[in-house]
Amino acid sequence: MAKRPHPTPQPLIVVRADTRDVTLHTGAAEAEERRRPDFFALRDALQGRIIDENDVQASRWGRLVRAVAGTYVALAVVAFGQRRSATAFVTGSENEAIVLAFLLKLARTRIPLVLPAIYPAKPAKWPAWRWARVHRYMSRVLALGTVQADRLVNGLGVPRDKVEVLPYGIDTRYWSPQRATPHAATRPYVFAAGLQHRDYWTLIEATEGLGVDLVVAASSLWSKSRNELADAPLPSWVQVRSLRYGELRDAYAGAAVVACPLVETDFPAGTTSIVEAMAMGRPVVLTRAEGTGDYVVDRRRALRRGPLRSTSAGHATRFAAESHQEQTGFLVAPGDAEALRSILQWVLTHPEDAEAVGARARAVAEEVYSLEAYVGRIVAAVQEAMAEAAGRRVPATAEPVPGVSGPAAADVRPVHLAGAARADRGEG
Repeated sequence: MAKRPHPTPQPLIVVRADTRDVTLHTGAAEAEERRRPDFFALRDALQGRIIDENDVQASRWGRLVRAVAGTYVALAVVAFGQRRSATAFVTGSENEAIVLAFLLKLARTRIPLVLPAIYPAKPAKWPAWRWARVHRYMSRVLALGTVQADRLVNGLGVPRDKVEVLPYGIDTRYWSPQRATPHAATRPYVFAAGLQHRDYWTLIEATEGLGVDLVVAASSLWSKSRNELADAPLPSWVQVRSLRYGELRDAYAGAAVVACPLVETDFPAGTTSIVEAMAMGRPVVLTRAEGTGDYVVDRRRALRRGPLRSTSAGHATRFAAESHQEQTGFLVAPGDAEALRSILQWVLTHPEDAEAVGARARAVAEEVYSLEAYVGRIVAAVQEAMAEAAGRRVPATAEPVPGVSGPAAADVRPVHLAGAARADRGEG
């Protein structure tokens, strides 16, 4: 009986999704231009292979583990089972990364593991960092927010040289006002999208009597959060919809302003929605919770209510050109319907100024939040980790990453936390 050939050694990208369902992730069902998902771009740039829910389903052990412990654990187990063909691991979230690192620790096997993470310092994960010390089997933790990066280092004991700050990225070629057909509306509308940690009742209160409609796309491929507006009695000016990617792009394009109302949280909730809106050139209003201060530049120095917080954006300070340090949106304190209403009213009565804010947001999105920049920074971290594992010296200046193009491709080395603290205090 012939032996099965061993898989070619290559980086393995672990994703909690059915990535073979291309229609779901690209919007191709509407026969439109395909949106480029980050995991496909990362696979191509690394010349790697994706491990996803299909691999779990194809594995007897994977199916058993999923039935007992859930999909994240099953993904980690399946990925661990393929470690002999892995030159590196990149995970889609901290959930499977922590389990995978723990398995590598038990096996005393060191394989470069890079983790882009939105909420790595969630309290439920503290034992993994503090007691299991899984970071010893991770090469890099790329936190999407400064607060989470700081908490890993100063609260949970993760070595500073393993923690990077990583701005999230989207396909800014797809999310472009030039490619949209704005919704025809009888009167201006405020648009909001997403489910996780949203505070839509404050937004509803803020829009009452403004003479606008409020359109909410309360759906998500990834979030497990409940739609708080489902089956609730809503005012006449509020519409709740579920939109496909192309429809979502058109809804952004026609909005007078895009709002992302959030409850208090210490991680960058709402990131996808706010960055998509910025890429669409819309003025945006974001709740300045503890963990959300990195993405929008608001040059009003302090919030009117709530905890004393700067309103400057950390990512723009660290990654954008000096010419892109001006206002790109507005920040309000959690639950402050009065302040939110005031900003919405200003946007509606100052359309030219609001459009200028949106244009600057688009420029920052292209420079800082593009798919090329996001994938490039992850690839640079993987290459750096692989070089360290092989005992090679890491070059001081990164070369352009294969498979990644665009203005940010030649400058993709991640920024260490040492350069992060100043931005969240509002310096610069």
